[in-house]
Amino acid sequence: MFILNFVTQEPAPKGGKKSLKIVLGIGALVGVIALGSTLAASINLNSGSPVEFGQGVAQTTACDDEVTITPYATFVNDYESADFLFTSFSVTGISTSCYGKTFTIKAYSNSGNSPLDLYATTGIAEPFSEVQVLDTAGSFSLVSAGLLSDDIEDISNGFKVTMVTTGPPASIALASAQGVDRITIESKDSTYSVGDRGPGGGIVYYVSANFFTSTGSTCDTQCKYLEVAPATWQSAGASVADDLTYEWSSNHIDATGQDKTTVSTEGIAANSAYEKANWQIGKGFSNTSVMKVSEATSAAQAAVLAYAGDSTAGQWFIPSMNELNELCKYARGQTTGVLTVACTNGGTLKTGTANDLGGFITDGYWSSSELNADALWIQYFDGSSQNSATKDGTRYVRPVRAF
Repeated sequence: MFILNFVTQEPAPKGGKKSLKIVLGIGALVGVIALGSTLAASINLNSGSPVEFGQGVAQTTACDDEVTITPYATFVNDYESADFLFTSFSVTGISTSCYGKTFTIKAYSNSGNSPLDLYATTGIAEPFSEVQVLDTAGSFSLVSAGLLSDDIEDISNGFKVTMVTTGPPASIALASAQGVDRITIESKDSTYSVGDRGPGGGIVYYVSANFFTSTGSTCDTQCKYLEVAPATWQSAGASVADDLTYEWSSNHIDATGQDKTTVSTEGIAANSAYEKANWQIGKGFSNTSVMKVSEATSAAQAAVLAYAGDSTAGQWFIPSMNELNELCKYARGQTTGVLTVACTNGGTLKTGTANDLGGFITDGYWSSSELNADALWIQYFDGSSQNSATKDGTRYVRPVRAF
């Protein structure tokens, strides 16, 4: 990691913006004026005079020795003391050597070693002092809690993160632009453990020893993890709620075309007579994509796809049977990762709405794995059993995603 001293600070050109360019040996952090659309209770100014950020040091990423940072300030007038706040930033010039890395961005004042609080989110008590971004082969997604996938956008050779949103969950920037003396950017290998926040804002519940394929997911043949949506998924992050029931499909006459012929030996031995390819880890995305057939309606699919949106960190789906069994084990506090071990009634189910880790219900959850034209498989989260149910019934749903 290189440590660079800022040696110059030039005024911003009228109506323009400048970047922080980190290169080996020299760097400059400069003020910018706010550009873009007007936000609720905020005014973006473009008067020709720069709003200056502080001047200090930065740390470049370990995976690249030249990146460009552009910080943005917005005048916000809904606080006790109106101020220009550090509301967004872009990072560009990221090379292919950073593929698979996670960036961590922090800001500091000119005194003390503790990072500044960058943003706070409605419904979450503690503010956040860093932003984490995953680089998936040049496509970027947020790992940070409290920000939505819509708060990041891919730009040329990089990304832009906005720490202010107007819709739920509303987030606000906290750091004064003048108080930001230095910004650090670090990179690390993107390794996750069960219980970590995933890049989609959920919780990692399954870590594969080897890569698996999730056709349709951005990770494609290089998937290692499954994360479960937080208990805020039904409200788009606005509030924590218990899971609800949805109909799997209004059509229980036509089959979906899932592979129910090829025998699978991947999962629980006790059910080996029933396990087929559509049970496997990595099949949830493709299973979900074909749930709606012959002009049918699928309330379960519609709810999950509405949560996924069109963002890179979206792509949520209803888990396959083996993916659901692992989720049941996680939700009950049992060890995940060994597919031949079934979820049992041991441990305590993560219920309730105290935080976004809960919301699970002691009842049957839909998988996306079809049994036949009329029925599919469900997992009981009391750990008692796996069973089948007709498609036009209602069961509980919790989305997951692969990365």
